[in-house]
Amino acid sequence: MSTHTVMDAPALPGPRSAPAQELTAAAMGPMPYNWLEPTGRRNQVLTAWGRRQLAEVPVGLSFDVVLVPGALARDVLDRARAEGIQPGPVILGPSGAEVIIRWGSAPGWCAPDSLLLRRGALLLLPPPTVRAPKTMAARGWLMPSAQREASAPPGDGLPCGDDLLRPYLAAVQAAAEAARLADPGSPRAGRMDR
Repeated sequence: MSTHTVMDAPALPGPRSAPAQELTAAAMGPMPYNWLEPTGRRNQVLTAWGRRQLAEVPVGLSFDVVLVPGALARDVLDRARAEGIQPGPVILGPSGAEVIIRWGSAPGWCAPDSLLLRRGALLLLPPPTVRAPKTMAARGWLMPSAQREASAPPGDGLPCGDDLLRPYLAAVQAAAEAARLADPGSPRAGRMDR
């Protein structure tokens, strides 16, 4: 996996026949994306969404992202919930599932077939109405951001990356075991495809 694919996904232009309506904070109501505030891009995000485009935000200012295989995403989220961990927002994209986590909360993340994106990477956010399996430029929310109070601090509601490591490793192990049982002679039986 590479951050290159995550950063270069093209935005879709909005319809040409009607002028784009810009979303405003008032039109959105309470902004559930409080983790975006420190990026300084809230207005640009709302404008892009109002034009039916992806919004580009930098990673590493108020949140980090763990990129995991899309095939494992639902299992990881289910396992996290079973452990009492609220998973937080997740985007399904062409490179896998992008799990948005608290900034600096996974300093030791080192797991197979995953990548911790930090400062310098860009994340492309589809509008909140684009929920998987629906996509925009091959991107959709598997789990949208939860509604938060306007006074909630940035990052409130995002999971700690280290807390997600155990559910992720359990999902990797379960997928490897399922692949081994399905085709015990396959050389790929112990590895997940991205």
